[in-house]
Amino acid sequence: METLQARMDPDQYKALAQTLHETIHLLMQGREGIIGSEGDTPFTPELNREFATVLNILLTGKMDQQIVDVPASDGRSTGLVFMDPEEADDPDKVQEVRDFLDKWSAERQAVDNELDGIARASNPSAND
Repeated sequence: METLQARMDPDQYKALAQTLHETIHLLMQGREGIIGSEGDTPFTPELNREFATVLNILLTGKMDQQIVDVPASDGRSTGLVFMDPEEADDPDKVQEVRDFLDKWSAERQAVDNELDGIARASNPSAND
């Protein structure tokens, strides 16, 4: 963290440290949450990558994993996946991860749509 602090903009470092603190707190409680920055400092893609890297090191104790950008097949969204170096260099393994994430994302969207429909049917006068 000291290395990050030395090379990052102070406001970005503060946003990163605060988000990591909140994330660790949620994880220790076994809870979920939406992670992002609040306030004046936007959570940029670069800041997101730093966050993911530090969190990965904290959770796995490994520093040798590689970040692989995994764009969704819809072309609208993208994510980061940490893989062991030998897997990250294997195009078939990377594609397997992409396929899994696409399937998971489609299933999640279907569940969200169904829950939204149930909510709307249960309370037709409610606003979006």
